[in-house]
Amino acid sequence: MLSTTLTKISSLQRRSHSFARKFTIAGLSLALVACGGNTDDLEAWVDTIKAKPPGRIQPMPDVKVYQPHDYSSAALRSPFAVMELELEQQLKLLHDGCDDSIRPDPERRREDLERYSLDSMEMVGTLNRPGKEWGLIRMTAGPISGNVVKVQSGEYLGINHGQINSISAQQIEITTLVPDSKGCWERRTVYLTLAEG
Repeated sequence: MLSTTLTKISSLQRRSHSFARKFTIAGLSLALVACGGNTDDLEAWVDTIKAKPPGRIQPMPDVKVYQPHDYSSAALRSPFAVMELELEQQLKLLHDGCDDSIRPDPERRREDLERYSLDSMEMVGTLNRPGKEWGLIRMTAGPISGNVVKVQSGEYLGINHGQINSISAQQIEITTLVPDSKGCWERRTVYLTLAEG
């Protein structure tokens, strides 16, 4: 009985393999028939291309002779070398002429209005409360053009480390720090006056 069952299983396996083989051959035949369709338009296009006269081949461009460049800066000081003692002393003498108390604080966090120059601001008024006074500044350029901003003494604005000293009804006094020709910093006082109209 076991041998009969095994014979039937092997017979079924042979039939399924035969069916799979026949199915694969039929699929490939169908694919080949589908690919072998009408190619008249392709042949006509190839004939049109072949019928055109051959074009003229452009001559090769002239090859420029390479001119080597002599590096003539080898005798100059390398920017990566340690500074010579004599040059370092000269720079120190230049820097020693500066007043170290007049310089921006590198640790101070910059405020929002320090992204804009003072030329892009105008004073439009003041706002008073007991013990406090604010200046009102309108932005005339930049992404916040037209916005009115409230400022008070001690705040910073402008690109040159400007700090507000005082606010009056007619003007805002600002002390700025700008570099001079010697590489030092100097204080300058700038006024934003009340805009008319």
